[in-house]
Amino acid sequence: MSAPGPAPALEARLSIEVGDGDRAFAVEAELALDAGILVLFGPSGVGKTLTLEALAGLVERVRGRVHVRGEALLDSARGLALPAHARRVGYVPQQHALFPFLDVAGNVAFGLPRAQRRRAGAGVAALLEELGLGALAAAKPASLSGGERQRVALARALAIEPRLLLLDEPFASIDHAGRAALQKLLRAVIERRGVPAVLVTHDAEEAIALGDRLVRFERGKTAEAGDPRALVGGARVEVRGRVAGEVEALAGGRARARLAEAVVEGPAEVVRGEGGELTLKLRP
Repeated sequence: MSAPGPAPALEARLSIEVGDGDRAFAVEAELALDAGILVLFGPSGVGKTLTLEALAGLVERVRGRVHVRGEALLDSARGLALPAHARRVGYVPQQHALFPFLDVAGNVAFGLPRAQRRRAGAGVAALLEELGLGALAAAKPASLSGGERQRVALARALAIEPRLLLLDEPFASIDHAGRAALQKLLRAVIERRGVPAVLVTHDAEEAIALGDRLVRFERGKTAEAGDPRALVGGARVEVRGRVAGEVEALAGGRARARLAEAVVEGPAEVVRGEGGELTLKLRP
């Protein structure tokens, strides 16, 4: 008889409820990941962040099961629900949530249990070097760039040597160049440490760049799962054309260009023309 293979990095089936009455919202999520990064993909308001919070143990009304490498963090049938502090799950929120009165090293150490913080100096220093923050150990968050603050938040989540890393749109407020560098860093850290991760995003390019597996959410439910390129890559549309005037810089690292002439190319089910008008039907 052959020996059983390694347990999957993550197996979860969740029923989540928040709010009451007219403000009630429910999510049904089924997740599976063998290794690497699982992307939770979809537009805002469909339950991605709520699912992440349920995995972390931050939501009260949750039923189902969560197993990380075969170890149960939640199993309603057995009456098991580990509290957040006992799950050893690293969490990187959308807003960095750094303490302004602590320096970089202090913010990273704060993620550790209280008894470990004072003797964590060497470990924190090594982690800061790994993430390119060694020279900023004594800096306060206000003096850092958005990308540097996000690295500090990532270092704080990694300081506990998590069994699972959760990231909620960690690059949303960072410009394009900084986002690419952070994505490369995140991928390298996860591969080096062998820690599985769950990443929330509504950006198809980000999902394809980082994801080993993708789960697409629709209306509070996981609608489909599989290879990121197969699920969100096919609807990508390329627009080529001559710009009329200057490219306008917008907030949040975005830009707007008005085209005098353009060519739009994409899947036939996405690019549709009728009566001299062009319609792009894109999946959210």
